[in-house]
Amino acid sequence: MGGNVDRVQHGSGRCAARRGRRRFVPGFAASVVGAALLLVATGPVATAAVPAPAPASPGANTDFQFSAEPYAAPNAQQRSYFSYQLQPGHRILDQVVVLNKSSAPETFVVYPEDATNVPKTGGYAYQARNKMHNTMVGTWVTVGNSNFTVAPGTEVVVTFQLDVPANAPPGDHVGAVVVEELHTADQTKSPVGVNLVLRFAVPMFVHVVGPLHPGMTVENLTVFHQSPLFPYLSGSARVAVRFEVVNTGNDILNPQSVTVSVTGLLSGTLHTFTLKQSGQGPTKTNPLPLQMLPGARLQLTELWQGLPPFDPLTAHVTVRATDPNSGLSVSTVASDLFWYFPWLPVLIVLAIIAALVIRWRRRRRASGEAGEGGTAPEPATDAAGPDGTAEAPAHEEAGV
Repeated sequence: MGGNVDRVQHGSGRCAARRGRRRFVPGFAASVVGAALLLVATGPVATAAVPAPAPASPGANTDFQFSAEPYAAPNAQQRSYFSYQLQPGHRILDQVVVLNKSSAPETFVVYPEDATNVPKTGGYAYQARNKMHNTMVGTWVTVGNSNFTVAPGTEVVVTFQLDVPANAPPGDHVGAVVVEELHTADQTKSPVGVNLVLRFAVPMFVHVVGPLHPGMTVENLTVFHQSPLFPYLSGSARVAVRFEVVNTGNDILNPQSVTVSVTGLLSGTLHTFTLKQSGQGPTKTNPLPLQMLPGARLQLTELWQGLPPFDPLTAHVTVRATDPNSGLSVSTVASDLFWYFPWLPVLIVLAIIAALVIRWRRRRRASGEAGEGGTAPEPATDAAGPDGTAEAPAHEEAGV
């Protein structure tokens, strides 16, 4: 079956924690100003081909025969992503370097794109070119020469312009400059009908100066539980606490911990589990991302078993994060009350009781009907004579 396989590789050292971003801005600003002065002195240059060093040995992903990274002026600090702190209405020029590490000419297309939240991980990614929907950074960036061919073993410097609108909302906005490899019709032919699309995304952090409102909430907190036929005997009722952690502010937040607990009115604390930031990104055992963009959602589920047979229960979720701009802590708490009741065993018991009652009432009704139909009439009393003595029955008088 044919289809497109879209593969994106981010720049090295991508998306570092914003704690170092503020310290990085001054040196970065100097290099950007130098690049801007160079552009002003020489005129607007869309692309410039320069010799590239010998390609390094291929890394773990050998499918990528090209790379992209921010341009660094001579003697300037090398960058692995674009980072700006700008006032609304500000304009800036910058450049990205595209290196062709293959042995044949390659054609590329360069375009800006907004970052898209991935709820399963709380992080972000970049959609395929035909599926992206830009509303912020992707609409603020204009690429000078978006389609070009690079000779083997050389690199091309592509200039782009970032225009922050005068009405841009303050806070953090994340996008990328994406370099996508284009293939000819002959190159895309495959025995299995798969078109492999290779893209290299260089992240772009744009902090628009203005009031910050960090905030985080827990939404869609729901408790699902399943119980065996007789939980009184096994105590293995299974429970799933599902919820979403949402960055409701306009600033990037770094999640620190998520605690889930279940308490009962009669049973006390039944279960407690805490996820703590490991500093290594999401893993199976610790799904917390290093950072959450404004508007990002993180879907989490905590599974356990061992509910009591009967108790009104409450699921509690506590989330703590830090604001890398101010260093302040942000926290939120949510809870959901639910009743655990083993309906199936209770219904079985009620059905048995109802059957016994119906049977007893039927037996009682049947015994009453039998008594009414088989009772003999009462014997006639002997009539008294004139002298008060009872008269003998007629058959005795007849000598019978």
